[in-house]
Amino acid sequence: MHMSFRRFRELRGALGGAAVLMLAASTSSCNYTFAGGGGLPSHIKTVYVAPIDNRTTQFGLTQEFTERLLDAVRSDLGVQLAAESEADATIVAELSRYSDRAMNFQGVEDVGAAVFQRQVTISAQVQIIDRTRNEVIYNGTSISGDGEYSPDDPSGETTGQDVALDNLVQKIMDGAQSQW
Repeated sequence: MHMSFRRFRELRGALGGAAVLMLAASTSSCNYTFAGGGGLPSHIKTVYVAPIDNRTTQFGLTQEFTERLLDAVRSDLGVQLAAESEADATIVAELSRYSDRAMNFQGVEDVGAAVFQRQVTISAQVQIIDRTRNEVIYNGTSISGDGEYSPDDPSGETTGQDVALDNLVQKIMDGAQSQW
């Protein structure tokens, strides 16, 4: 199955309300789980996550992104991790862009600007390949997660990165699940 990025965005927009309801259900006291692969075709029970390619200047993000992606694949997609030779599907991901920019600031004479809020944006490209049928079943060409932080916070940029990575991984899981 091949879907254009434009069609993917239309579906994601249409499913936005459903995603919010699913989030609410997951945070309530009921125990809700996905059946039949958790959003992937039912014949996919195992997944191999290829080593992450990082094209940003933030090399420390590779391990953090990898760990969060592996956890989400197991918990959100309901599949087991497997060696490449034994997996039903392969996930290939690349961290493609990183930015840290001022979001809320005020000009200060003779100083430049006072920055009150900054935002980290991390972008990735992700494909999920069904090895059984030899086809791409999910193609996220430009997925981004944002995380805001205060420059006065001692762990500021790290906090922004953590939130951005969480948002990025959640968008990848939402996209993979919306295909089915």
